[in-house]
Amino acid sequence: MKKIILSTITAVLMASTAQAADTISDSLKNGKLTVNARLLYFDRTFDKPNATDATSFTIGGFMKYLSDDYKGLKMGLAYYGSNRVSGILSKEDGRATSNLTSTGENINMLGEAYLQYDKDKTMVKVGRQGLKTPLMQNHDLRLLPSLYEGAIVKNNSFEDTKIELGYIWAYTGFGSRYNDFSHEETKWGKSGLGYIYLINNSIKKLKVSAQYVKQVSDKDSSGNQVVVADYRYADAVYALPFGKNSYIKAQYGGNSYNRAKNPNFPSSDSVMLGAKAGTTLGMVNLAILTNSISGNAFKAVESGPMYSDWQQGYGPYEPSTAFGGQMIVKPKKGFSLKAAYVKISADRNFRKDGTFTDDYSEINLDVQYALDDMSKLRARYSIKDQSKASDREDRNDLRLFYYLNF
Repeated sequence: MKKIILSTITAVLMASTAQAADTISDSLKNGKLTVNARLLYFDRTFDKPNATDATSFTIGGFMKYLSDDYKGLKMGLAYYGSNRVSGILSKEDGRATSNLTSTGENINMLGEAYLQYDKDKTMVKVGRQGLKTPLMQNHDLRLLPSLYEGAIVKNNSFEDTKIELGYIWAYTGFGSRYNDFSHEETKWGKSGLGYIYLINNSIKKLKVSAQYVKQVSDKDSSGNQVVVADYRYADAVYALPFGKNSYIKAQYGGNSYNRAKNPNFPSSDSVMLGAKAGTTLGMVNLAILTNSISGNAFKAVESGPMYSDWQQGYGPYEPSTAFGGQMIVKPKKGFSLKAAYVKISADRNFRKDGTFTDDYSEINLDVQYALDDMSKLRARYSIKDQSKASDREDRNDLRLFYYLNF
């Protein structure tokens, strides 16, 4: 399937070149080059001596070229990199930060390489690219985001409805730490993932979105069955008729399981439910939230869509109950301060051996300040109390960013 799609796009490009080489040449000459440069200091410390701290100071980001439009056809290329600032910290210090490879090496790769075709209300994009869907996100929490390799189709032909279809066969992992694109066979099967993503605004003040992801083949190339059979998600947001920017949200998610990977796990499927409500008072945005997971562990492809998840994104998330709240203060344009708290209580009956991971509380502070139209400073600090978890240590994370876009 992948080869057929790529061959078709290549044939279209070659045919267009033969008919109007000069015009395509102009589209390439008139293309745009953009740079998203980043500098990140990341420090993770643990409260107990039997856990190893991790620190990195990296510079990088991406440089992207996008050709001008030629009869709806565009080409995009982007080079991504996360490189250790030499002489300050060692490779060993940065191995566990996900800003470098697992061995502490620099990350450099062709992160985007795609062809895009737009016709009326339909867009087709094939190749290496970024994604922003509930179950497949770019998860941009480190120096680099996550990237994907596949083919997607977006259509806006139906009134108040957006439809996105995708076929994904490889990605770069959290923070693009693989330093290349991995096919994830043991999780996705030998033929990758297919998905459908819908957004509907047909009811006044109500926005509904849903995504379903399924393996094309539920076995890897060795014949082993993939454990998680599918990924499901739905979200509804209703704008309340009182207050300023007042809203309520509800979400649903879940997975079907082919079999239990761990004999201590139950064989049932997972169900995730969530609710959130918020409003704005002057310069302050306030929200309260809750999530619950039951049955089996809940997992997204990349980045947890739960209201209570702010950092992890990898899962699988154990059966648990979460309560939390957040406050965002915006005293002036370009400046914001976010403070958030969440408490996760694990279902201690989940594993037969009595161990559990997702039992913790977290305080998260996020300050952002725009220096000008091109640059921004950001500081993010989190305190995670995991003293009740069976296999994790209390930890504190500090991230200091400098962004420069031009």
